[in-house]
Amino acid sequence: MQLLTVTDLNEQDAEINRAHEKKLSCKGCGKLTPHLFQYDLCRDCLNQAFRRLIKVIDSVRK
Repeated sequence: MQLLTVTDLNEQDAEINRAHEKKLSCKGCGKLTPHLFQYDLCRDCLNQAFRRLIKVIDSVRK
C-alpha cells in the first residue's frame, strides 16, 4: 500500500481539476462542453441520435 503525502494529494486534486476545466467540442453541434459521450457527442446530440434510432427500431418491429 502506497502512502501519499499531502503534496501528492494536492497535485492529484489539481490534475483532476484541470481535466474538468478542459472544454471539448461536440462533433454534432460544435458546442464546447466538459463532457463528451459516444461518438464525441454532447448529451443533447446523443439524445437526438437515440430518438432517431428508436423510430427506426419501432418501424422494423411492426
